[in-house]
Formats: sequence, structure tokens, C-alpha cells
Amino acid sequence: MPVITREVEIAVSAAGAFAYLSDHANVPHWMFGVTSFDPVRPVTRDVGDRFDAVMKLGPKTLTSTLDVVEWVENEVFALQSVAGFETSSRWRVTPIDDDRCRADVEFGYEFPGGLTGRALAKIVEPFIGQGVAMTDRNIRQRLEV
Repeated sequence: MPVITREVEIAVSAAGAFAYLSDHANVPHWMFGVTSFDPVRPVTRDVGDRFDAVMKLGPKTLTSTLDVVEWVENEVFALQSVAGFETSSRWRVTPIDDDRCRADVEFGYEFPGGLTGRALAKIVEPFIGQGVAMTDRNIRQRLEV
């Protein structure tokens, strides 16, 4: 599975960044391409939460069902797909000082095998790198008010 890693420094407290990034209602506002991120069952903000996500990358719309597989309040959360487009992400928020933090992300994805998967990869992969950079900008714009 290809993995993209990225870090972004944000002029906001680590607790504030974690609260914003880990709130499912905010995801479509800052995650590039995500048009919906809806809970499948009541949200507990812990391991076991499940979401249906829709992501538009270029001309393709991809769907995934994601489970929260790791959760440490104000530190880290991770998602892993259980159906649909195969993807994973792990977000770690680390304080730099009282008013700044660093958010590190690992984003992995896998296309299906065969001709269909190769064709999908050719269409979508160019948008993934752009999406990561756009996500950085969106996070800063939303949090550095």
C-alpha cells in the first residue's frame, strides 16, 4: 500500500487542533476531495466508531466505510477502511508550545488489482499529491483564525 506522510505546523493549541481534526462533521471542510463523512452509528469519539465517506478525486467518486482503529484523546486517531476504496490514515497532534502544534499524517491507499485498478490509479493518483497540499492549506485556514 503506498503511503504518503506529511506534517503541518499549525498556530493553534494541540488540544484545539485535535478537537477540530477528529470531529467527523469537520472532515469535508478540510480534507481535500471528501464530500461527505457520515457516522454509521452513534459517535463515541473512540475506537469502533464507523463512518461512510465519499471522496471525489478528479473525475472519479470513491466510497469507503472507515473504522476508527486507534484513539488517544488529544494525541492520535487512526482510520482504516473496512469496505469500498481501500485507505487508511493516522493523525498525530504534538504540542510545540501552548499556541502551536504539529500534525503528522500517514495516508495510505490501495487500488484494486487488474486492469480496473490500474486504470483507476492512472486517473486518481495525480490528484492525491495535490490533495495532500490542499489539505494542509485548508487546515491552516480553518484553525489559524
